Amino acid sequence: MANGHIAQMGKGVLFQNEKKHERSPDWKGTLLLSEDYKAGQTLKIAGWTKQTPKGSLISLSEDNWKPEGGTYPKEVNRVQDGDVPF
Repeated sequence: MANGHIAQMGKGVLFQNEKKHERSPDWKGTLLLSEDYKAGQTLKIAGWTKQTPKGSLISLSEDNWKPEGGTYPKEVNRVQDGDVPF
């Protein structure tokens, strides 16, 4: 927490990095993973730019959102005209 960020599962931050060399990264930070990943799997992330008293940062989150109720398309139960009671 030396940088003011409290780690949360599935979330992280990137702080602007003080570049010492041309090839140094522009941003550095951490992401606390909430799921197990294997080599070759893709970790989807989402990011938001935020301003703090110490400067700008990019707030990160694992992008593992799934729609409620399972996957789409859902099964449709078709009704025959003769089954309708009116």
